[in-house]
Amino acid sequence: MRIWLKFGAGEIEGDLPDGWGVTEMAPPYRPALENPAARLEAFLDAPVGGPPFDDMANRWNDVCVVVPDITRKAGVHLILATLLARLERLGCGPERVVIVFASGIHPPQTEAQKKSIVGNEVYLRYRCIEHDARGSCVARGGVALNPYVAAADGIIVIGSVKAHYLAGFGGGRKALLPGVASYEECIRLHRLSLNPQAPGRHPRIGPGILAGNPMHERSLAAAKAAGVGFCINTVVDSSDTIIFLNAGEVEQSHTEACRYVEGYQGAPVAAPADVVIASCGGFPSDINFIQSHKGLDNACLAARDGGAVLLVSECSGGMGNPEFLDWFGHPDIGAMDRALREKFVINGQTAMATREKTLRCRVALMSSLPAEHARRMGMTPVASLEEGIAFCRNAAGEVVNAVIFPDAGLVMPI
Repeated sequence: MRIWLKFGAGEIEGDLPDGWGVTEMAPPYRPALENPAARLEAFLDAPVGGPPFDDMANRWNDVCVVVPDITRKAGVHLILATLLARLERLGCGPERVVIVFASGIHPPQTEAQKKSIVGNEVYLRYRCIEHDARGSCVARGGVALNPYVAAADGIIVIGSVKAHYLAGFGGGRKALLPGVASYEECIRLHRLSLNPQAPGRHPRIGPGILAGNPMHERSLAAAKAAGVGFCINTVVDSSDTIIFLNAGEVEQSHTEACRYVEGYQGAPVAAPADVVIASCGGFPSDINFIQSHKGLDNACLAARDGGAVLLVSECSGGMGNPEFLDWFGHPDIGAMDRALREKFVINGQTAMATREKTLRCRVALMSSLPAEHARRMGMTPVASLEEGIAFCRNAAGEVVNAVIFPDAGLVMPI
């Protein structure tokens, strides 16, 4: 059986051995929205769980629109001009509107990347600001936020909703915290991922979990306290095509979008697989290892204990943080956990989660990273898909079943 997987901006292909029982884990086909802009116009007139958009916007003097950074596909360029045109008709032109990229603690973006998100015309006409979590932040609703966000009368957030390995689902309230919050706020938020009663992660942290998830609850409370006035939610497929859009009050609209994602991304696994081969879906999902870990998390959910997992991820941006690999200097999971509780570091949590996976499964990594980086994380570096498949065949022994993820970030194994 021949397989094709995205790798960075390109694609690789290879042949699986004869005799493998293969299941492809991909979300079901959903048609593209024929006219996302018209769909947004309809929700501006009749939002989910809130008054018409114009009724709110007429009371705003200064508006801040928060959009995802390059690591989050949301189809913003397809709908942002429609939102801004509505604001302009209501008297909020470019001089009263600022666009802030919700980059959290991610690396800075290039000018080309920022233009690609909002569209060239919008980028030239409007102030487009990259959030700096370590820069000056201002309190609003008890949360330290980007000063442009904190100063605005009206806050509008746009985000893509998909399963998230910590917060349950992405998008919505996460645009504010951690998206445009201070570094210290981001630390406090991610520290909630630790179990307060025992070593390890909180039992309600995980993909698809909202009820009792402390990170979701904190982000939602922050969005409400800061007064997010309007939330636009999209769901996109692997081609960055919008297949779902709604908008309205931040909690109700986002919850409705999450229910859609459960049906779209949720994929039953009949039995844990002996072999899992997963692509992160190409750029930007595999821009660096820290972002790629989300795909690894889903891939390992489908694997049996001791099974073989091959992660295909270019990581053109490297690890994603210069200190990430330092965490693998700790001798074991227990030492990592103790270090995190003594001084929490967001990417330290990701490192601990990575080590959990490499202890449970035999993981190979095909990437552009130096081979020693993969080895330091407990993975076997491979230079090609063929070498990775051979690794899986040897590591798994007699293979009964294999699972292929063409885009591991878009599938939530159940």
